[in-house]
Amino acid sequence: GGTVTNDGGAAVIRRGVCWGNVPNPTANLSTKTTDGYGLGHYNSALSGLSANTTYYVKAYAINSMDTAYGQEINFLTRSAPEVITS
Repeated sequence: GGTVTNDGGAAVIRRGVCWGNVPNPTANLSTKTTDGYGLGHYNSALSGLSANTTYYVKAYAINSMDTAYGQEINFLTRSAPEVITS
């Protein structure tokens, strides 16, 4: 998630996080969450991630004038353990 600390002079109408497997994801991607509106802290849950993949993630907030982004972070997903029943 993230924290919207300033609305830039217009109400924040959407906020969330966006992610992709290349740097600099944007809120134009389908891989994003929508986590409410307005100022304050919010939590996000990413879904549909692939194993053994590096993802780039950043928070966003949209008002009637523009889209603002937080700092980009990245992480590597791991694969699930394999279990064989015998």
